[in-house]
Amino acid sequence: MADRADAHIHLFEHGFHGSFTDRPGVQIDEIACYESLATDHDVKAALVVGYAGDSWCATNNDFLARTVLEHKWVRPTAYMEPDNPPNINELAKLKAQGFVGVSFYVFGEEKTNALRAIPDNVWAWLTEQRWLISVNSVGNDWSCWIPVLQKQPELRLIVSHLGQPPATDTELSASAAQQGLADVLALADFPGPRVKLSGFYAVSDPSHDYPHSTTWPYVTALCEHFGTDRLLWGSDFSPSLDTLTFPQTFGHFAKMPFLSTDDQQRIEGTNLLALLNEVSK
Repeated sequence: MADRADAHIHLFEHGFHGSFTDRPGVQIDEIACYESLATDHDVKAALVVGYAGDSWCATNNDFLARTVLEHKWVRPTAYMEPDNPPNINELAKLKAQGFVGVSFYVFGEEKTNALRAIPDNVWAWLTEQRWLISVNSVGNDWSCWIPVLQKQPELRLIVSHLGQPPATDTELSASAAQQGLADVLALADFPGPRVKLSGFYAVSDPSHDYPHSTTWPYVTALCEHFGTDRLLWGSDFSPSLDTLTFPQTFGHFAKMPFLSTDDQQRIEGTNLLALLNEVSK
């Protein structure tokens, strides 16, 4: 198997709140834990999705800035609020600290309106630097990116968790999968966006229903619209490990009959490694 690269992990100084790394009386070094898993499964780089939207993780950007100095496989994105976006000087400072992108969580009208108001020069800088824009969002909220992409079609918008379509306990029809992903599939018209095949436990009912075959029509729809060269595996470490083993976060790709071995290698590593290599130094 070719080298892997993980497009969606979280690292927090005191563990992911509510996950196994944060249980009372348990002390787990998330970095050491992930590093061990990465070594066992040939993961050469990981895109760390910054999150500082709650009091327990308010200093996550600072923690990631320290972490990247010690671990070359850490490729961090800095958490940003749409209604408090960075200016160019702040972005340049983040670049000097080793960040390779920014992370947005965009849910609801207030956040989508705020995102639309971010100045054009910020999107232009992010596009020029070939930074990765990791986004968690859902449903029609994805449509707020259309005006941004119309001006910056090469913007490397990275959709998390398949775009968070509705969870399902029965195999979807092709039309139902297309409908559930309609706002995400519309982004495929632009060359920049990619989609993370991550968080399958969140769209499967029950969440432990590996290999998540009921959700495969979502993957088929994404392959048809984006092509496998714009899809990225993400483990969603550490919360995914409350439900699945680490190998199960990518093992289901080998079971999908519509993916070739080359498709699997692109999704599990080649695509993300290429993006990371292209980030402006």
